[in-house]
Order: sequence, then C-alpha cells, then structure tokens
Amino acid sequence: MAGEKENIAIIGGVGLGDNLVQMVLARNLTDAGYDVTVFSNVLKQLETWFPRCGIKPGWAENEPEAELEPFSKILSSGGPPDSLSSNLTAKWFSYEDGFDNRQTMVQQMTSVAQRLFSIPSPTAEAGIQPPPTLQWRRYNKRVVLHPTSAEHSKNWPLDKFFLLAEKLNHRGFEAVFIVSRSELEAWTPQFDGRFPIIGFPNLDECAAFVYESGFFIGNDSGGGHLAACLHIPTLSIHGRKGKSRLWRPDWGLVEVVTPPVNLIGSRLRQSCWKIFLTVGCVERAFQRLVQKSLEPGAMVNPAIGETVSGRG
Repeated sequence: MAGEKENIAIIGGVGLGDNLVQMVLARNLTDAGYDVTVFSNVLKQLETWFPRCGIKPGWAENEPEAELEPFSKILSSGGPPDSLSSNLTAKWFSYEDGFDNRQTMVQQMTSVAQRLFSIPSPTAEAGIQPPPTLQWRRYNKRVVLHPTSAEHSKNWPLDKFFLLAEKLNHRGFEAVFIVSRSELEAWTPQFDGRFPIIGFPNLDECAAFVYESGFFIGNDSGGGHLAACLHIPTLSIHGRKGKSRLWRPDWGLVEVVTPPVNLIGSRLRQSCWKIFLTVGCVERAFQRLVQKSLEPGAMVNPAIGETVSGRG
C-alpha cells in the first residue's frame, strides 16, 4: 500500500483513446491507496463515469504551476516542458520510458504500475462506472458505426460503411451512425436519409448511447476505445498491422481487421489500404465478433464486473 495518501497527478493525453488508456494507470494507483488527480479536458466530459478519481481540466505548459505544486509525482507520456521550474521537473516522470512496443497500450499501463510503483498484480481495467440508470447492451441488435477519426487517412471510406450498414440491416441488426455534434452538419448531407446519424454534443451522452448498444464498428479512433472500455463488443478497423498491435482497443471482446496486404511506404499505405480492405473482409470480422459474443462467459458487464451470457 502507498503511504499517507500520496498525491499523484496524471497529465492527460490529447485524444480520447490516450486518456482512457491512462485511466488504467489511474485505476491501479487508486486501488493501491494513492490519491490520484487526472488533468484532462477530454475526461472532464466523463467525470461522473470515473467517480474514484479526481478529474480536472487539462494542464498545459502555459497553465499556472501552482496547480501541480501539491503533488509528489507528476506522470505524463512525455518529458516536462522546458519552462517548468526545477522543483516540478524533479517530480515529473515520463511513463513511456521503457515502453515495450510488443505490448498494447493498455498492457503498457499495467507495466508502468509495476515498474514505477511496484504494484504486484495490476488490473487492465480502467475503472469506468456507468450510471445505474443505464442498461448495458439494452438494444443488443443496435450496431453503432463510427466513420470518423482524428486523421482522414485512418478513415475507411464512407461508401463502404454504407454497404456494410445495408448488409447488417439485412441480417436483422439496426445500423446507426454516430459523430460529434460539430461534425454532424458536414456529414448529414452525405447520408441523404439512408441511415440514422446522431451527433452528440459531449462524450457523456455518447458513452450512454454506446453503453446501451449491442456492438460497435469504427476506425482506429477513441470511439473504439470507449466502446471496448464499456465492454461493448468492438470491431476496430486499422490500416496497419503493426500499429494495430500497439493501439488496438484492449478491453472486453474486440476484433481487429486490417488489409490482407501489408503495404510498405507511408504515402502508398495511406492512399491504398482502404482499397484492399473490402466490405466482405469487415463483414466477416463482424460475424466472428458476433459468434464470440454468444460464447458463455465471453463478456463482462462493467457495471457489475461479472461475466454474462452473450446476447447476439
């Protein structure tokens, strides 16, 4: 156990996926008796979903140093800003030092808990606690499709998403697309009423919708990490096999699909991987995901932390 509630600060990353992965470290430190505060604008939107941790708006180089003064250790994915005082620099730890890229990012966080804090058997769970008013996988035939990401090069083509959605609906599922509220105006005309598309104003409402859905399909993005963190069966579409091993969602039941051809060269890969990854490939990966979800004890309800019977 830690000492007298030693205070630890974690400086959140930029994206949703980064921040959810960091919550694995926060969860392990909290379980070990540390008093943890996470500085993250992203997770501030999910504050009620992580009640055991203190969550504050993100801290940046131009923020007052007084925010960090009370903490005995400051954890971040990178080194301290050059302008930081020597007092705070001495408290700053870059947890990526010593990373093993053969592990997923979630596994990296458990390794950090062992390496820096001698936590003997760290959990890979992020400690998310859905509101009790919500029902996990209530709409178990609803498939959430998330066609966007932080980089256009990561996005599987929308016309292929449409073909996939048609096939899902034909099989008795309900395909629903989601984007952020800021993306909705640009994306809606492309749908022309063919499929439902919802733009969420914040991550709290998005998480609630995903938590009550049956499945999630999306690009390499934070949406897939959120769905997996909520133990919603997740199909994650990636353009690169190597990167998918590191950045794949790594909670619950996850299927990762990549092009059958591993392209060499960044420009060629960014422009051509979408051609080689067909609708049929993604549909077959989803079928595997559905079959796995039906296996006894395949999934865990994050609200109660127990395995449940799959419902396809």
